[in-house]
Formats: sequence, C-alpha cells, structure tokens
Amino acid sequence: MRRVVAALTGLALLVAAWWVKGRTPDDYDHRYAPLATEGRVGAPVRAGGFVVRVDRVTAARSATPDGDQVVRPDGVFVIVAVSAQSRRAPLLLTTALLRTRDGYVYRDTVKNVIANDGDPVEMATLVPGVWTHGSFVFEVPPSKLAGATLVVSDRAANEKDPPKDFPAFGFELTAEADVPLGLTEAGARRLVANASERATIPGAST
Repeated sequence: MRRVVAALTGLALLVAAWWVKGRTPDDYDHRYAPLATEGRVGAPVRAGGFVVRVDRVTAARSATPDGDQVVRPDGVFVIVAVSAQSRRAPLLLTTALLRTRDGYVYRDTVKNVIANDGDPVEMATLVPGVWTHGSFVFEVPPSKLAGATLVVSDRAANEKDPPKDFPAFGFELTAEADVPLGLTEAGARRLVANASERATIPGAST
C-alpha cells in the first residue's frame, strides 16, 4: 500500500512540476517583458505613472499642417486621438507603437512632427489631474490594420541598448498601456474606405 501511495505521490509531484514549468516563462523577454495593462477604446487605462484614453481612430491619405505643405504616408495615416494625464509627477509619453496581430510593430511616424499643427502629444508634458489631448500617427499598410493594438509607454524604447535577443521594442519591467483598436477585417476596410484625402492633425492641447 505504501508503495502505491508513494508512486501516486511521485506522479502527482511530477505532473505539478510539469504544469508549473509549462506556465513559467524561461526566456529573458518573457520574464522581463513590460508590465502591460490592457484597456479598450473610450475607457481610461491606468498604467504605472500615467493614464491614457483612446478617444477615436481615423485614417487619412495625406495630411497638411497649414493648408500648403502636404505630407503623404507609405500606406495610410492611422490617426489615434488620445487623452492622457500623469498620475503623480509630470512625465512624457515618449513611446507609441501600433502592434498588429501578426507581430509587426509600427512606431509613431516621424512625419507626425511635420503633419501636426503644433507639438504632437508625445512632446507634451503630462501633469496630474489635467487631460492633454492629441494624436499618435502611424504609417500602416491597410492590410495590417485588422486586430491592431496601440501600445503606449512613458519610457523610451531606445533608452538603453537591449540585451541580445531582447524584443525590438521591449522595455525591461516597464509599465505600458495596450489598447486594442477594435478593428475587425470589415472595420479595417471601412476605416480605409472612409479615410480623408487630406487631414489636419491638431497639436497637443489641454
């Protein structure tokens, strides 16, 4: 009887060890990945020292800050209008990414600086209790829009050189907000079909 109990106990321990190992990340990028808080469009997402809310998502085939200079994207401009504030001390939302469901990552386009009529939201200092409104702008192929997620962090992705094999835009144990944009295949097609020919993207404001 003791042998049976011992055998069953050993088997149970083996199964438990296998279960734990299967659910414990053993590679660097999983163990030290960002501390992500997932939200949804229209709802505030509290992540670390900041709060961000995605207000709406639109698209444009070109943009102009002054009615004269025209900026054109590779693909379409995806304009994610957001409101944000800090929770404790002043800070900047220095990183914004658009992550697609198949793993591609698009960084906030440098053309954002040109297209904005004023400073883009990532250049605005956020303070507690005051909403700052602005937009993140991405250049994205229309085929990549369905299932896309906005990723926002107050730490620069290139703040330090990542270790070998670290995710391209990973930040060690950094708070980030992940907001799925709710774009189905049909929704992504509608977004592109309704894209404005020329958008004026306002700068950050309170």
